[in-house]
Amino acid sequence: MKTIKISQALKGLKKITDEIRYTDCFKEEKFTSGLIAFRPSKNSDPKQINHDDKDVVCHVIKGSGRLRVNGKRIPLRPGIVCHIPKGTPHDFAAGKNAELVLFYSLITT
Repeated sequence: MKTIKISQALKGLKKITDEIRYTDCFKEEKFTSGLIAFRPSKNSDPKQINHDDKDVVCHVIKGSGRLRVNGKRIPLRPGIVCHIPKGTPHDFAAGKNAELVLFYSLITT
């Protein structure tokens, strides 16, 4: 068994880009869970990601922003949980004034 304290895990986020930081919290053969944070950016990367063999489940824990999927922009705020099926192009972005923080799970299907 493993537990994490979210406030502590947020201090150890690794930089992917100037906009995105993350850390894995739990990693097993069929899933990975962790925290990912998106900083506000005037020029968000329009590129979408696609996981061919993994479903994504995200829980918004802090901030606000949006999820873009299937041509739709879905507003995000704390308490929202979203499921993105494997093979679905998507991306996230923070709102204008605050970082968007998600707890995510990538589940191999």
